[in-house]
Amino acid sequence: MPESPLLPLVLRVPGFLLGISVHEYAHARMAYALGDDTAHRQGRMTLEPWAHIDPIGALMLIVTGFGWARPVPVDPFRLRSPRRDMAKVAFAGPFANLVTAFILQVITILIFSFLHLRGTYWVYLPDILDTAAWVNASLAFFNLIPIPPLDGWHILELYIPGGAYAVSEFLERYGFVILLLLVASGIVGVIIGPLVTGYMNLCRLAGLYLSFLFRPVRY
Repeated sequence: MPESPLLPLVLRVPGFLLGISVHEYAHARMAYALGDDTAHRQGRMTLEPWAHIDPIGALMLIVTGFGWARPVPVDPFRLRSPRRDMAKVAFAGPFANLVTAFILQVITILIFSFLHLRGTYWVYLPDILDTAAWVNASLAFFNLIPIPPLDGWHILELYIPGGAYAVSEFLERYGFVILLLLVASGIVGVIIGPLVTGYMNLCRLAGLYLSFLFRPVRY
C-alpha cells in the first residue's frame, strides 16, 4: 500500500509539540534561575505544548521545517545582569533542542539496532523519533539566526556596540518581515540545511557507536 503524502506532515507533529515545549521551557527555566519569575507566574514554565503554540509559527514549522513558538515573557530588569542574562536565556532554548535532538537520534539508532518492530503497532515509532530529532535540530539552528525576533538576535545584542543603535532599531522594526522573506525565498533552507544535516550526522555516529558498544560479542 503506498504511503499517504500527508504522512511526513503527520510525523512532524509530535516532534513539533516536543520541540516547542522543550525550547520555551528552557527559556523560562533559565530566566527563573537568573532571577525573573515572570514566565513561571504566567504558567509558561511548563512542558505542556498548548501553553507555547503560536499558530503561524506552528504552520511554518510543520510545512517548511522552520518555525517558532509563542515567546516566553522575560522581564530583563528582573535579571541580575540584564544584557548578559538575556543572552543566556536566549541560548537556553536552542541548546535544549540540540540536546533533545541528540537523545532522540541516539534512541532511534538503538531501536533500529536491537528491536524488530515490523508488523507491530510500533512500526512507525523510529520514524516519529527520527523526525522529532530533525525537527528539534531545525528549530535550534533556525532560532540561532541573528534576526529579530529569534534567539540569535538576543545573543548577538550582547556584542553589538552602542553606536550601532540605528541598525538595531531597523532590525527590531523590520526583522520579522525580513525573516519571512528569507524563509519564503529558500535562503534560510540553504543556510540552515547543511548545519542541521551535519549535526544530525554526528548524532547518528554517536548512536551507531553506542549500538556497537552494547551489542553482545559473539564468538
